[in-house]
Amino acid sequence: MNYQQQLANSAAIRAEIQRFESVHPNIYSIYELLERVEEPVLQNQIREHVIAIEDAFVNSQEWTLSRSVPELKVGIVGNLASGKSALVHRYLTGTYVQEESPEGGRFKKEIVVDGQSYLLLIRDEGGPPEAQFAMWVDAVIFVFSLEDEISFQTVYHYYSRMANYRNTSEIPMVLVGTQDAISSSNPRVIDDARARKLSNDLKRCTYYETCATYGLNVERVFQDGKDLLSSSSMSHSTIAGFLNIDKMSHSSGTCLFCKYSLMFN
Repeated sequence: MNYQQQLANSAAIRAEIQRFESVHPNIYSIYELLERVEEPVLQNQIREHVIAIEDAFVNSQEWTLSRSVPELKVGIVGNLASGKSALVHRYLTGTYVQEESPEGGRFKKEIVVDGQSYLLLIRDEGGPPEAQFAMWVDAVIFVFSLEDEISFQTVYHYYSRMANYRNTSEIPMVLVGTQDAISSSNPRVIDDARARKLSNDLKRCTYYETCATYGLNVERVFQDGKDLLSSSSMSHSTIAGFLNIDKMSHSSGTCLFCKYSLMFN
């Protein structure tokens, strides 16, 4: 490890300690503010929710999960018109929501492959990818809307930004064009040839067209290559197999092979 990397790691560790240590003082401040709530029932209800949040923080995975539990960290990027939030929501819940989440979100899902459980961490970014995000991900899903030119161009911008922080050849990638907003009054503007050129520009990553409204190809985006998740060590080749980055297709959806999902912010 070179000196610059040591400095970066040290800065990241200090930032994490500062973040972690800031949580309880803020929670204690909420408890103090609760004393100003005159309605006892409302005060108790708020207090119970705060306690639940505190417990969830204290019992986060870094303190409770065995090291033998493998993780796969997948980042989702795209602008507010891309349809990425609907894509993630459909995958996790099987239902459709039209609203895009400006702040993004953090999600967890258990994936079961050949009887072995894996913890899938899904990070929906609310903005362009930053250095911390680029170094965190094992794989990235770039999302744009087939009826929105700006969202299409944003993928190029976000890909270039990722390349500033990390060698993109190290990161398995998937490109998704969403159909959710297409209608007779809102036609498709990104044709298949342009979408496939973009997938080639993104080191020939897999390209899917999805529709979160009906579930078209949503599971395939996350699930292709699941049988290659056969070891507890998430090597680069294993992740690549999980996301099936070596082929481009418009495949139809497959059956869901996952269990209970959990969303958190």
